[in-house]
Amino acid sequence: MISMQVRAKKQTFNSFDDLLLNSDKPLLVDFYATWCGPCQLMVPILNEVSETLRDKIAVVKIDTEKYPSLANKYQVEALPTFILFKDGKLWDRFEGALQANQLVERIETSLQAKQ
Repeated sequence: MISMQVRAKKQTFNSFDDLLLNSDKPLLVDFYATWCGPCQLMVPILNEVSETLRDKIAVVKIDTEKYPSLANKYQVEALPTFILFKDGKLWDRFEGALQANQLVERIETSLQAKQ
């Protein structure tokens, strides 16, 4: 099961593919691990980004320790890695810890540039 955070509401899906195909918004997926310091620093930043862009994207967190097959499938080699999916397809990716304003700007630029 994969948990999805949207305005403090959790949803579960049977598979990641199900989540991608049934999302009505682009998804920002945070691939993280509990032992990763920079990943922990991103928690309040992701909450801020999720709130700022709540009408444009949904934010999903995936623990790479629990779902190593997804980390392998999307070639996650550094943590945190953020992958933006749109219409069920990989749209863009960002690696490393970022400030909220940097992440918002990169997401908005990516969504606008490729429309």
